[in-house]
Amino acid sequence: MAELKGAPDARLDEYRWLLEELRISFFAQELKTPQPVSTKRLDKVWAQMSM
Repeated sequence: MAELKGAPDARLDEYRWLLEELRISFFAQELKTPQPVSTKRLDKVWAQMSM
């Protein structure tokens, strides 16, 4: 965020929602998630953001 001078980063927002969907898939499976999510997918997204 420091590089963006305080502006929110859309990639962090996307990652946050993926984390929320992962929580749903673990604790409230009956609610379902709009897209499949896993820890592998989160790792992949995080690695892309770090580049």
